[in-house]
Order: sequence, then structure tokens, then C-alpha cells
Amino acid sequence: MIYVRRIEIRRIRTVAGANDTIGLTGYSGAEVTADPSNPRGEVVLFTNIPASIQAGTGGRKRDSGLPQDIVSNPTWDIYVPVTALAKGAVRDRDIIIDDEQYRYEVGQAYWNILGYKLPCIRLEA
Repeated sequence: MIYVRRIEIRRIRTVAGANDTIGLTGYSGAEVTADPSNPRGEVVLFTNIPASIQAGTGGRKRDSGLPQDIVSNPTWDIYVPVTALAKGAVRDRDIIIDDEQYRYEVGQAYWNILGYKLPCIRLEA
């Protein structure tokens, strides 16, 4: 496999702390930020990571099931070599931005001896 693409990996910033106690606590999910330079409130974890982005086999056809219907919600498999990222560096729901500025959300961060296989869904505005 040739890793000719470049990706950036981001994680959505939450208000949860590392030492929050269990029980009555504040909201710990993603929040929109007022920062104009980063409206999504994402933290950049890694940049210029080599990758291979391939169309996945998943996706669904519409209810009509006609042969010419397009596949909706297609999946993409992003492969990252073992030398580029350590095990545990990528988590489910991380955001990947490729060199063509497409955004993906990681569905499963799967690690094996060759590196990461990241089944993703392309995010659309």
C-alpha cells in the first residue's frame, strides 16, 4: 500500500476534565466555541500524517432500491502506517481532514501490526 495522501487528526474539545468525579457534574459533551479562528472547538493532535484513503464497501441505497439509485452514507477506509502514529493515538469520533480539505469522522479506530485502519464517514456541511 502506498501512503500518498496527507491527513490532519483533530479531537473535539469538551469541558470534561481529567479528574472529574462520577455523579453530579456539569455537561461534558462537545460545545460550540465563540473563537472565530476555531469555530468547531477542535484540538489539532497530528499534522502531515501519511495515509491512504479508499472508498469503503458500506453505505445504503434509498428505500426504492432501484439499480440507478446512488449509495447514501458511504464509508471511507483511511489507512495509516504503523510508523506514523502510535497505538492509542486515534480514538473513535476523532475528526480527520485530508489534503483536499474533506472532513471525516472516525467510526472505529482499529489498530493492527500494519498500523491503523480507520473506517470513517465523510462529514458534509
